[in-house]
Amino acid sequence: MDPRPLQPSGPPILLGGGAEPALRRAGRLAEGWVSSSRADLAAIGRSVAIVREAAREAGRDASALRFVCRGAVRVRPAGREERRPLTGSFEEIRGDFGALAGQGVTELFLDLNFDPAITGPDADPDASLDRALEALEAFAPGA
Repeated sequence: MDPRPLQPSGPPILLGGGAEPALRRAGRLAEGWVSSSRADLAAIGRSVAIVREAAREAGRDASALRFVCRGAVRVRPAGREERRPLTGSFEEIRGDFGALAGQGVTELFLDLNFDPAITGPDADPDASLDRALEALEAFAPGA
């Protein structure tokens, strides 16, 4: 393989999947797990726990695993009832980061691709770009 990986053991391998056998496989074999963008973020900790348990059962260091959450972000007005994680105002969404970390998520991939206000067939391309740039500044100032 060229170019050769910088890491002596090669690049880290992260596995996805939502079914319990896939989660257990990630714990046994991989350096971590990547959630689906459709994962229930209010309950993602259950999946993290299954991966960690499988790692421990395989004699692996479960604390060394990476847990990457691919979260579908939808920026909306604040204060909506029955708000889902990563949906709402920038402040509400930023508040969800800690809740996800508390469930074991170590890395968060904020995905705007599933927001119909940005990528829907009726979305204005210029307005979509402005909204995405506003989100970038809100979540990663100076990036």
